[in-house]
Amino acid sequence: MTSFKKSPTRLYKNPKQGKIAGVCAGMADYFDVNVSLVRGLTIVGCLFTGIWPFVIGYIICAMYLDPKPRDLYEDEREEQFWKQTRKSPDYTAAELRRRFRDIERRTSEMEAYMTSKRFKLERELRALED
Repeated sequence: MTSFKKSPTRLYKNPKQGKIAGVCAGMADYFDVNVSLVRGLTIVGCLFTGIWPFVIGYIICAMYLDPKPRDLYEDEREEQFWKQTRKSPDYTAAELRRRFRDIERRTSEMEAYMTSKRFKLERELRALED
């Protein structure tokens, strides 16, 4: 097995869910679609364009794609984030900008509170109670 850097944006084969080498399962996982759809499109492609280009492509992918690492994502939420990123990167970039603006706003509010006279007064009152 070759050593490689894990990346959630890379295409991997998925031999655990695959029938032969896991190439179709890996593509289905990458594009977040049903593996049966990918297999069906592969068969239809073979029928209309000839079987040899697909066989050669499948063999090349099976040889050069690394297997999907088990610990590629930390949790389900991270996996969904990366799948959404691959499907529509423009939407994800806008969503990230929105989240960062929200974090910036909340940080500014906390900073304003921490430097306010009210915070100092409440801290002093709590110190008197203790």
